[in-house]
Amino acid sequence: MRTGRRSPALRTSSASPPADSATTTRHSSTRIVLVTASAPTRASLRAPGVVLFLAFVDVFALLPTVAPHIASLGAGAAGIGLAVGAYSAANLPANIIGGILVDRHGRRIVAIVGLVAAAATVAAYSLAVSVTGFILVRLLHGVAGGILVPAVFAAAGDRARRGAEGRAFGRLGAVIGAAAVLAPATAGIVRQTAGTDAVFLGVAAMLLVGAAVAFFGVHDQPAAAPSTRVERAAHPRAIRALLQVAPIRRALAGTVVLTAAVGVLAGFLPGTAEALGAPASAVGGLFTAYAIVAAGLMLSPVAGRVDRSGADVPMALGLVTIGAAMLLLSVAPSLGVAVAGSALFGAGYGLIFPAVTAATSSSSTVATRGRAFGLFNVAFSLGLAVGTPLIGALADAVPTLDPFVPTAALAVGAGIAIALVARRSPGTERVDEVLEELGEPPVGP
Repeated sequence: MRTGRRSPALRTSSASPPADSATTTRHSSTRIVLVTASAPTRASLRAPGVVLFLAFVDVFALLPTVAPHIASLGAGAAGIGLAVGAYSAANLPANIIGGILVDRHGRRIVAIVGLVAAAATVAAYSLAVSVTGFILVRLLHGVAGGILVPAVFAAAGDRARRGAEGRAFGRLGAVIGAAAVLAPATAGIVRQTAGTDAVFLGVAAMLLVGAAVAFFGVHDQPAAAPSTRVERAAHPRAIRALLQVAPIRRALAGTVVLTAAVGVLAGFLPGTAEALGAPASAVGGLFTAYAIVAAGLMLSPVAGRVDRSGADVPMALGLVTIGAAMLLLSVAPSLGVAVAGSALFGAGYGLIFPAVTAATSSSSTVATRGRAFGLFNVAFSLGLAVGTPLIGALADAVPTLDPFVPTAALAVGAGIAIALVARRSPGTERVDEVLEELGEPPVGP
């Protein structure tokens, strides 16, 4: 198996195209596609960044809203659990379907459809008058989110300059962090002053604004002549090929562990603060420390280390850092130490997120990037939906075991494993190499 990295822009050509133009050529006998694209500016990432912010406002604003609203409809604990989990249950398969649609029909149209569908379902929450109706709408909302997010990530990956993916996705990670800080607090204030329907309708309006931004600001990367679009979209083995790309496999594994740890932090940090005698308001401060450090690190030149040293070193270091943060939280004797642990967790997150997203983008091609980010979002959801409950169940089975401890062991173990595997068996680094070995034509940059 070939392990060397080839030039991503040049597949086969007898002459180099202009450096600042988007160029497409096609050889009639071998179906080899050549694409170059102008290097993006920061402005070229603004529209995907705005859409991504609004997409995650949708997610985070509803976190403190869904449970009390469905309880007001008469749901018990089981109904609340179903309502919360229904989104993820629908979102998981929708990510794969969304990735396929993104590669087949383009980023722009899928993003617009996803935003409009998400706006319609969020607005429909205010019309649900029964627990069953609310859960059905929640399922539809999960489908809309599943097709939306891969489109936005793929659009950003297309515009990120080759060799600068870490810095680009670091900025996008900070955008998500801003949504995580602002949306729940704002939604809580709106719910207290104007009711839950105002939250739903306000989020729906913001998503429609996002659809307008996508319409005018998200553009598909030229990757093939119209006659080759079907050929580009028809790779039946593209997902299998993506899963054989070593950097993508490591990124998916790191993402599952990261989000499992985030779920444990969200679920058990409030209890830690309460055990330390901290007021309820202090819990928000703990999460703010985590979010500020994560966002600051992703905006800093540190995110650019991914572009210089590769994704594996920051990913492994970030996982070990999260493990250290979890251990610190498990023994925190005071609120100040807990704040330090939360901030250290944010540092780990700030190292990992640009690494896993940059690896997913740089190891895929324009023709497969939608499916690559569909897989990434599946891994993101799996960590929360499966990893966190398993760690919680382990803590229940061993009452003396702090849930932060097994999470620390998992994170440190994963970090060490990723570092060792990357060093000893780097594997194939791009999906087009795998597709060639499977007998598929090399397509897309």
